[in-house]
Amino acid sequence: MKILPACKTCVSSGFLCTSCQEKLDTEVLTQFELDLAKDLLVLEEEEDFGFLKNISFFKAIDFEDVVIFVVGKKDKIKITQKLINWIKETYEVDELIFIEQTKKPRATLESLIAPNKLISLNEIFLATGDIEFKGVISKKDQSTILFTKEELEELILELTGEKIRIEFE
Repeated sequence: MKILPACKTCVSSGFLCTSCQEKLDTEVLTQFELDLAKDLLVLEEEEDFGFLKNISFFKAIDFEDVVIFVVGKKDKIKITQKLINWIKETYEVDELIFIEQTKKPRATLESLIAPNKLISLNEIFLATGDIEFKGVISKKDQSTILFTKEELEELILELTGEKIRIEFE
């Protein structure tokens, strides 16, 4: 793999350097991400999963029955159904969502609610000088989206660092 959430040596050995240990202690890195990264490193040596050598893995969020997998730009199209099935079986998850690494809330939100559509995303300039976003999603899509309004807001903040307000209209 090109990029991992921790040092390749730390992931392979299971012993963390001070930098990776600090990430784990401050919850920038999770044990789940370390385990997944280690399994992916082992898998990339197999013929069927050789494509993993060209993929960047930034983050994984284990959200109950859904895992959000943050990969590098244009890496989503390289991921095979065989890998998706392997992750689902090994980690006992129902849904996998692949998101390309970006700081743009639009792309991230669209990936989280797919196949549903985002009606609009607007910037809100607050009196404090801060900028927030307002994402509008169709009310009829609310029941088919895997996350609640609050969960979407929390995930966008974690994935992009941007505050967003979600509304269903």
